[in-house]
Amino acid sequence: MKKTNLLLICLLSALFINCEDNRLQPQIPLRDYEEQRAADNDSIISFLQNHYYNYEEFESASTTTRVSLTIDSLINATDKIPLIDQVIEHEVQVNDGDDNFISHTMYIIPAREGVGGFPSIADEVYVTYKGMFLDGVVFDESESKIWFNGLSTVRGFFETYPFIKHGVWDVDPSTGLIRHDGFGTTIVIMPSALGYYGSTSAPRQYAPLIFAIDLYTFAVADHDEDSVPTIDEDVDGDGHFNGSNDDTDGDGVPNYVDNDDDDDGILTIDEYDVDLDGFPDDSDQDGIPDYLDAS
Repeated sequence: MKKTNLLLICLLSALFINCEDNRLQPQIPLRDYEEQRAADNDSIISFLQNHYYNYEEFESASTTTRVSLTIDSLINATDKIPLIDQVIEHEVQVNDGDDNFISHTMYIIPAREGVGGFPSIADEVYVTYKGMFLDGVVFDESESKIWFNGLSTVRGFFETYPFIKHGVWDVDPSTGLIRHDGFGTTIVIMPSALGYYGSTSAPRQYAPLIFAIDLYTFAVADHDEDSVPTIDEDVDGDGHFNGSNDDTDGDGVPNYVDNDDDDDGILTIDEYDVDLDGFPDDSDQDGIPDYLDAS
């Protein structure tokens, strides 16, 4: 059964839980992030050591063909390359809710090289994907291409974007349909803190996740349409766009959704690059761009 868009639905459900129902139900505290991180990582390492994926299919497939990820045990396939020998490790800092940042490791496998560039974690992507648990159960899949807005998915999903190259496309003159070619595919195995963690709307709580993501194209995101790419509105560059360090004017609205970042009454779009030289203006040469400088 195809379960399209559960990735987005579960995230939104976790963010917008019915308050009245919550008052009627006892609240179970979330597990300790450090302890869960260690447990998840042990499970993932064991999984990587004892499984392989269908890399030969990816290697032999046409550049226009989407390959569905399958993962199998090495027990009866000792000639296959284990996942552990193919992964790239990527560290992501997760806020435990008390402003303690705990490092979590994602394990990334570039299954197929794309021909284009890489999106940022904040960009809008046009993808197909497959989501699985470590036991092989598929909990979500979109075989049809779908757009995801930047930052709208679980953390580990959009943290994978800079590891996938997009493809190219043209229009088939005989059918008028768009054809995609040379798109990249990346597999990511992530701990639960980068997925659904303890969300009651999750397909499975505290479960490490596997995603295979095919990237066809992407668009640079500008959530508040202020001419500043969203990725540049992460002022401290920590990958968290809602932190206090990313709210320049302290009005409770993070810069990436605030069209007047310094609250000086001049819209960011009207003072970001007035001379159109491609760089943020700094009229008083104090090292602070005008759009972040209320003075």
